[in-house]
Amino acid sequence: MSSDIPIILAFDLQPPAGKPAALFLSAVSAPQMQQYATAGWDVMAATGFAGAKVDLAAVPARSAGDDEISAVTLLSCEAPHLNRDTAGRIARWRPAVVKINCAFHNIADAQPVADTLAANGYHLLGAHWRDDNSFHIRAVDEISPLSVFDPPSWDQLDIIAVRDAGLVRAILTLGRLYAGEEARILELRVGNMVRSDTIARLEDALVAHQPSDVFKLRK
Repeated sequence: MSSDIPIILAFDLQPPAGKPAALFLSAVSAPQMQQYATAGWDVMAATGFAGAKVDLAAVPARSAGDDEISAVTLLSCEAPHLNRDTAGRIARWRPAVVKINCAFHNIADAQPVADTLAANGYHLLGAHWRDDNSFHIRAVDEISPLSVFDPPSWDQLDIIAVRDAGLVRAILTLGRLYAGEEARILELRVGNMVRSDTIARLEDALVAHQPSDVFKLRK
């Protein structure tokens, strides 16, 4: 489950002139980066990359200094790792997509970040995550213009800032399809977990109400 999939698919439909490049300023896991590598992107970790749990060789991804980077298709950063250099890097490389992952980072307000991206000519989308059941299964349940989320619940949103209007339409179209599929998968997963939990409770109740000697081995 990932809010990156519609972006990857959109670029499959509208490939750039060269090999697309994903630059990560930070990441929470290797699979987050691997999905781009699997799709054939050049995956890079920027100087100062924050990702203690990520083995770059396993992605595979390469470390790249700012002066080595000539083109960036996607720039991705976890919201807690935004710093004073981020805006300058965006202005320098002018990536087609900037993705700021706010969801599940206890972000109270990312509006200044969104406003800065909008002021730099980006169209703003929001990928909304659902995590509202007792099993804590997370899934993307909506990708829409950021203005739809009013007021935005930043701790359940990832910001997808897109420079090209045509790419916006592709991401929204694919995003709706993807969110619908995520919802069906989520329902199946929750249903299976409810079933397993119910069976476990019934078994515990059965054991609790049986005489203790029923379960003893007899000679």
